[in-house]
Amino acid sequence: MNMQSTSSLQPPFRRQFLARMLALPVLDFGVVAIYIWITSRYDVIPKVVGSLALLGASAWVIGHWLFQPVQRFADGTGSADDATRRIQNLPKFAGWWAFGLVLLYCFTMFALKVYVADESKLNDIPVEYATVAILWYATVYASFYAYFVYFVISDLTITMRRHFRDRLTFSPQNASGNVRLGLARKFGVTVAITSFLPLVLVMLDLTLFSPIRDAQGLSTFDVILLDLIAIGYIIGASILFVSRSQLEPARELFAAQDQVTAGDLSAKAAVLTDDELGEVTSRFNTMVVALRERELMKTALHRYLTPSVARELIEGGGAIESKSVEATVMFTDIAGFTSLSETLTPQETVDLLNAYFSVMNRVIHEGGGTVNNFVGDAVVAIFNVPDPNLKHARAAVETAIAIQAALARTEFTLSTGKKVNLPTRIGLNTGFVCAGSIGSAERQGYTVYGDAVNLAARIEPLNKKYGTRILASESTVLQALAQGLEQSRVEPIERTQVAGRQEAVMVYRVMGG
Repeated sequence: MNMQSTSSLQPPFRRQFLARMLALPVLDFGVVAIYIWITSRYDVIPKVVGSLALLGASAWVIGHWLFQPVQRFADGTGSADDATRRIQNLPKFAGWWAFGLVLLYCFTMFALKVYVADESKLNDIPVEYATVAILWYATVYASFYAYFVYFVISDLTITMRRHFRDRLTFSPQNASGNVRLGLARKFGVTVAITSFLPLVLVMLDLTLFSPIRDAQGLSTFDVILLDLIAIGYIIGASILFVSRSQLEPARELFAAQDQVTAGDLSAKAAVLTDDELGEVTSRFNTMVVALRERELMKTALHRYLTPSVARELIEGGGAIESKSVEATVMFTDIAGFTSLSETLTPQETVDLLNAYFSVMNRVIHEGGGTVNNFVGDAVVAIFNVPDPNLKHARAAVETAIAIQAALARTEFTLSTGKKVNLPTRIGLNTGFVCAGSIGSAERQGYTVYGDAVNLAARIEPLNKKYGTRILASESTVLQALAQGLEQSRVEPIERTQVAGRQEAVMVYRVMGG
């Protein structure tokens, strides 16, 4: 995508920002229109229009300059850090510039005597007196506009922050770790602008500024009416944006909380302000990230461990106590897999085994067993550990039969398109095992160990000797029969020697599947 098309996808934030900066002359035109209506001074319209046009042009040029870092980033040529800082500081910068422009505008209008109806009365006022009066009045007037512009631009930056939430990182804290502008300070400024400054403005008009108002041809009633209309006009508009700038961050946070409550841990609330609401939002996002990482860890535990082992590990605070319990152990091995794997690439071997293990894991889980480990192409499964199963021997035998049935009807596809079966040999043994964590202090794994486990591992290779698919020890068969297994499912073969044991072991063929 080229630069032009990328830029065209961005919302017209610069245009919106400039339009809000141009609210300065628009607002003042409304106030002046009221003055002209009260005094019928239509002769000042050309000067007023010219002055407001100059004010608007100045606001446009300054606004264009202030927005440059953000626009460059939106166009793909600017720094993300510069854009982030400028968006965060845009309301403050715009407010100060508005204060300066309106202050200069007021002095210019007084110097040009635009609103003076009787210059003889103005000449009777001492210069020092007039200067102090005009300074006070212009400062109060400029403060109103700066306040208005600050919150109007804050309202726009909320939209910008939400739009750039995935590309820019906004922090409500400054370099020293403190919240930039607290709610208390914002509310304090709001109260001062909406209550204290209007009172100051009216008092100035009725006292210090009274001679100048008289020179402008305004009666006391006209002055009060003009002040009340102007104050209501400016404050009414500004309060609208003040409330929006405080409510929008709360709504953003509530929406993200609803997502998390519904189980969506990908939720992220945009940090829309640099006050305590922004800090709460930032901390909420940190909390969600921690929850998401915790959920990912639980998912990983369930993927690499069985759900019951993962649950026991979590409930045990990261450790599993070893315990001795009677269980039935299953060992499986794919017949002829070594020869088959020689014809495959390592990736093909992994893909084939993953497909095979998926079948094995499903059948074992359905049978009430737990896959303890994958060793090469072998599967080690346990019944009665860690999930209790009073009929574990029968469950293991019936699961072995179900495995053979599932593999008999399953063809695995190689990358060449060739389909293959994976005949599997299974060995079963029942006895007491020790189940729990084993390993070093740095790295541990959950497993079962003991003589019963070793014997199951020795029985599985005997399938090759007897040409069988499932062999079980006498202990497994006797318990399985006592637990309700059909007699026809098993057939004694003989007592035989197994590697590593002096005493011969009675093995049974398990039929079916």
